[in-house]
Amino acid sequence: MILSLGLALTAATSAEVPASSPFAGMPNLTFRYYDVEGRTPAQIYASMRARAPQKGDGVAHTAWHIRVGWRQTRRGKTCEVADPITSLSITVVLPRLATTDGVTPEGLAFWERTMHGLEIHEAGHARIAIDHRNDFVKAAAKANCGSIKDVAKRTQERIEDIQEEYDRRTRHGLTQIPRPGETP
Repeated sequence: MILSLGLALTAATSAEVPASSPFAGMPNLTFRYYDVEGRTPAQIYASMRARAPQKGDGVAHTAWHIRVGWRQTRRGKTCEVADPITSLSITVVLPRLATTDGVTPEGLAFWERTMHGLEIHEAGHARIAIDHRNDFVKAAAKANCGSIKDVAKRTQERIEDIQEEYDRRTRHGLTQIPRPGETP
């Protein structure tokens, strides 16, 4: 039996992650980029807000999808869950500055600080999904055929709660963007 958990985005493009990236060493990552433009910080930010593909105020997004599965073994009236498994895929959506031609020094500094903070924040969401990808396997050890789907649902909800708490704690990443004058 297979049950899917999480969020998913389509038409993603894979990318290599440099060792210096906050995403370094994370498995199963796919990146999608959307182009933004502008010369000044205000223009770049306005372009990010206008072109971000997700709903809401965010200009970056991490979608994770945990797929769970298990085998059911029946013996008479008893049904047991065996061999629970998970697989994880993560899609990170980030802005990309289409060109640096004509961008003011303040605009470039804004872009570098903002991207640094966005990458740290989105990597945090990816790390949460990675760190909790096997929670279902652990929880399934106590499940039976009648409760396994509820175990999968509760696992999903718990991971979503952790993600939401991370957003509350970081103010959706705002606390992770260096201020002007701070080194990214």
